Amino acid sequence: MSAISPTAVYEAIQAALRRGERVGIATVVKTIGAAPCDIGVRMLLHADGSASGSFGGGRADEQAIKAMQQALQEGRSFLTHIHIDPDEAVGSCGATLEVFVEAISPEPRLIIAGAGHVAQALARFAADLDFRIVVIDDRRDLADPRTFGERVQLVFGDIAQTIRELRPDASTWVVIVTRGHRLDEEALRAAVESEAAYVGMIGSAGKIRNIFRNLLKAGIPRERLEQVHTPIGLDIGAVTPQEIALSIAAELVMTRRAGTKGTGVPLKTLHHLIEEVAPVNA
Repeated sequence: MSAISPTAVYEAIQAALRRGERVGIATVVKTIGAAPCDIGVRMLLHADGSASGSFGGGRADEQAIKAMQQALQEGRSFLTHIHIDPDEAVGSCGATLEVFVEAISPEPRLIIAGAGHVAQALARFAADLDFRIVVIDDRRDLADPRTFGERVQLVFGDIAQTIRELRPDASTWVVIVTRGHRLDEEALRAAVESEAAYVGMIGSAGKIRNIFRNLLKAGIPRERLEQVHTPIGLDIGAVTPQEIALSIAAELVMTRRAGTKGTGVPLKTLHHLIEEVAPVNA
């Protein structure tokens, strides 16, 4: 691998984010000894596992790639040190690189199909959860900017067609809360035929069974339907639109934080702290 120019770095990052892909970046922030590269040199790790740029080749690049893999896996940034033995990298007689490693992810986009009461409440919750929100409806009276506020992009038009036009990608989440079974089915088909990372749909067990049967007959793979979060939301006994939206928002958070092994159960049941303080048999 050869060095990559700053312009190429930024272009590669922007291209990855447009595709909905995460990218790992390693930047040399300090050098000690006869380093084979200068401060500011970067390496990139792409979603397909390939890397761009170089810190001098050999184990230096291998260590940088491992660090970027760790950053992507853990979703965090950190400083690390890469030690280079003499003759291990071209132009080096032994050095240490201090490297800042970071994972950059596309801003998650939440597409809400339907603009009814549940959608309105969900948009309010999701706006504070760092989602870029798009709400779609074919009823102009509901697709009202005064209802949703300036942080929500409203799209008026055919729901399923609009989902396809928005081209959901790996950083897109789709929640389907339309007003009817036919619209839900059409929206769900458009969503599962896309690359959306998350697809959820509201509905009763009977409605979901019928929609699944129809989509299976239409050739949608069973494996893709298994990934659909439906009935959507966590079981909190929700009844009102606001409560239902809260249960959906909670599931979005739990799914997004899957690496933290969230269970959705009450925290009290996981810890039993009173038993540690005052055991029953004490």
